[in-house]
Amino acid sequence: MPITPEQREMVVDLLKKGDSKQQIAAEIGISERQVAAIAAHLTMGTYGGGASFSTAVRSETHPGERVQLEEKHAVLHGLSASPNESRGILIGTDLDTKETVYWDPFPDSGSPNPHVLIFGESGYGKTYAIQCLVAELAQRKIPSIIFDYGQGFTPDSSPREFVQLAAPTTIDASKNGVAINPLQSFPFDLHGPLNVAQRVADTFARVYPKIGIQQHAILRQSVLDVLQAAGIDQSVASTWTNDPPSFQRIRDQLASYSRDPTHPNRQLAAKTESHVSGIFVFNTFRPSGVVIDWQQILSASNRAVILKLKGLESSLQRIVTEFLLWNMLAFLEAKGPGPLRCFAVIDEAHRVSFDDDAPTEQLLREGRKFGVGLILASQQAEDFSPVAISNTATKMVFQIADPQNRIARALATKAMNLETYKIARILPVLKRGTCLFLSANRAQTVEVASFETRKRM
Repeated sequence: MPITPEQREMVVDLLKKGDSKQQIAAEIGISERQVAAIAAHLTMGTYGGGASFSTAVRSETHPGERVQLEEKHAVLHGLSASPNESRGILIGTDLDTKETVYWDPFPDSGSPNPHVLIFGESGYGKTYAIQCLVAELAQRKIPSIIFDYGQGFTPDSSPREFVQLAAPTTIDASKNGVAINPLQSFPFDLHGPLNVAQRVADTFARVYPKIGIQQHAILRQSVLDVLQAAGIDQSVASTWTNDPPSFQRIRDQLASYSRDPTHPNRQLAAKTESHVSGIFVFNTFRPSGVVIDWQQILSASNRAVILKLKGLESSLQRIVTEFLLWNMLAFLEAKGPGPLRCFAVIDEAHRVSFDDDAPTEQLLREGRKFGVGLILASQQAEDFSPVAISNTATKMVFQIADPQNRIARALATKAMNLETYKIARILPVLKRGTCLFLSANRAQTVEVASFETRKRM
């Protein structure tokens, strides 16, 4: 809410007396961010002729250089953009300046993308930070779709405030299966069945590294044969939208190859079937599974949807995640470019692939256009690809060992205000619940606000 001229003058008077921004905000009944905005104008000399940010800069530099220094100072301290109290997502408190820190993922914020990368050692607050972000996003009518491989987000194990604010609903994919079919053709599949076959074979190959070129080829061919048998013909585009056959038919097709004494790749088919058989044992992709209605999920704009994958074998968790992400991306692309619609949250991102043709990489590159952001978390920076690191505009780094300063160097290239050696000193000694927050090219040591603190802010 905008502050009145009277409140503005009160802020100026209290700032001149030396009161802290927190004290002023509490006394006048406005936010710390609004106080900081007025303080910024005073510091820059743009509020009624106030003093400049540095007497030394004023007196010892050429006027042209002085302007550049002041502009850089404004950027480094977040003063170049007018605060918008209704838009910022609360992160916490800067431990150095004691100012409140916000994150703005919305398209008109100037940020190149809404994605967030979170990493750090176990037990230092990554999951709690995600819960806070998801709860805050829910208050801004932005739903989150959480891929839960453990029990970090279930109502029974989550903070009470998270449950109240995010109103999570759980889809137990591990127990009940999901009613999506990986053999479905999407509008962006320009070559219809061939794209489907390639996507399925690629996904299997990412999950099972032992699958070689020949096994990949026979997997792709099995999908094409299964689709052809169901009347979906590569040469007849009008058939591509026909109902796809059961996903289980891939296993049956491989078994058919292996039983055929005349098939040239009989032994290869048998070996491939044994490699991927675990995927089909659980029969997770089935018509009787839970219907994933993306439109309904996005319409429930004040809640989080938890896709529970605990209980599935690890390779199947990865398969399910990839095909669900492809399905979601297809839905969003069909809707076309638009505003920020949702976030996909993957807390244990080492479980997903960041290969060039993986859905995670596609979402990192194109998600902003279609209104989806990613929140990716893992224990090690090595769990992410260079694309993931470069295509996430915001990062939250909790305590982590960095003996070679590789992480520090990578972060320093994006931070205008901290050099590598300073970041290298910060990362190994961050306390629990504290992170190095990097956004808008500014790095800050931030204590993530607890749910109890958020109630008071």
